[in-house]
Formats: sequence, C-alpha cells, structure tokens
Amino acid sequence: MKNRIRELRELKGLTQEQLGELVQTSRQAINAIETEKFEPSIWLAYDISNVFGCSIEEVFIFEESKRKSRAETSRRDSYGY
Repeated sequence: MKNRIRELRELKGLTQEQLGELVQTSRQAINAIETEKFEPSIWLAYDISNVFGCSIEEVFIFEESKRKSRAETSRRDSYGY
C-alpha cells in the first residue's frame, strides 16, 4: 500500500522518531510503513492520519504497490498459489 507519510511528516517538520512517539510506535515501524515494507493496522493508520489532520484515504493510497502486500502473501500461502 502506497502512502504519503514521508511527505506529510516532512511538511509538519517531524522526524520518524517524533511521529512514532506521537502514535506510540517505534521509529523503525514508521520507516517500514513509509518504505512500504509493512502495512499498518487500521488503528495505527487512523492515529497517523490524525497527526496530519487528514483522512486515512489522504495518507494511504489503496492501489497496488510494487511490494507484495501481507494480504496477498497470506492468500497465496492459504490457497497454494
């Protein structure tokens, strides 16, 4: 899932660590979300969006990413394809 976290974070003058503190997660988790290595829970996505004063849809772009999503990996593992 693509996202605008880095763009919005930098506009707000926040580091990854500061954003992590605001949403009670680690800098590493914020980095992984920004670089599309990890998809956040709906609650974390909600908290991140609130920090930026945006809707979830304005922060997270629900279109296919170059990276495989966890859902796709799960489906493949469950159904054997």
